[in-house]
Amino acid sequence: MSAPAIRNDRARALQGTRAGFASRAIANGIDWVSAMVIYGSGLVAYALAVYFVTDHPFHVPDPGLTFAVSLPWIVIVLYLTAGWGVTGQTIGKSVMGLRVIRASGETMRPRRAFVRALICATFPWVLLWVIVSRRNSGVHDGICRTTVVHDWSRAT
Repeated sequence: MSAPAIRNDRARALQGTRAGFASRAIANGIDWVSAMVIYGSGLVAYALAVYFVTDHPFHVPDPGLTFAVSLPWIVIVLYLTAGWGVTGQTIGKSVMGLRVIRASGETMRPRRAFVRALICATFPWVLLWVIVSRRNSGVHDGICRTTVVHDWSRAT
């Protein structure tokens, strides 16, 4: 079954070209919100489990500073790795019509996606290099030999 044709002329013209800072930043913002929803849902699920199994009243836990910093970071790394390593798209990338691919044009393998996710979650400002890069590449793109392109096709 072939992918449906892209109906929008501007989208068709951008298909396969490198994405710029604005679209990548918006996609990253959507991804951050998505990861925080997953993190918050995990806390609520834990609170519900404690509530139903014990006599304790329902209370969403305050994980403390160490966990409040490390758990969201872990969620973001896993979320980005899963999206980039399977289809090259996260929720944010999909909404913005973007895909992360290897320099060869193929979808990343999970190991490369994991390294890229570690870099992005630990040093989120690496995206800023896209503003001055002639190739619209962030530091993490150079390290992992990846690029972000406009892609409205279905995942391959």
